[in-house]
Amino acid sequence: MRIAIVNIGTIVSGDLEKPLAAGDTIVTDSDQIVSVGAAAARDVEACDVVIDAGGTTAIPGLIDSHVHVTFGDYTPRQQTVGYLESYVHGGVTTAITRRTNASRPIGRAA
Repeated sequence: MRIAIVNIGTIVSGDLEKPLAAGDTIVTDSDQIVSVGAAAARDVEACDVVIDAGGTTAIPGLIDSHVHVTFGDYTPRQQTVGYLESYVHGGVTTAITRRTNASRPIGRAA
C-alpha cells in the first residue's frame, strides 16, 4: 500500500549537516519510505491513501537509550505493554535496554 503524507510544515531529516528537508511530502510503499520532500502531483495521486498533515512537523522516530523494560516477570501492576504503547504515541520508536544478567541469553527465563 502506498501512502502519501502531504502538507507537512517542516520535515526534520535527522541529518546533523542538513537538519531540515525541503518540501512538504513523505511517500511510503508498504513499510519503506520511498521519498521525502517535494513530490509530483501524479505520484501523490497514485497513492492508495493520502493524509493531509495540516502543516505539522514530521520527525524521525526517537530513540530512548536508557529503558528498563520487563516482560519476563510481568505483573499487571507494571503495565509494561501500556508503557510501550505510550512511547509510540510520544514518537519513541526504538528503546534500548541493558541486559542485567549477562550469563542468561535474552529471551529465556532462568
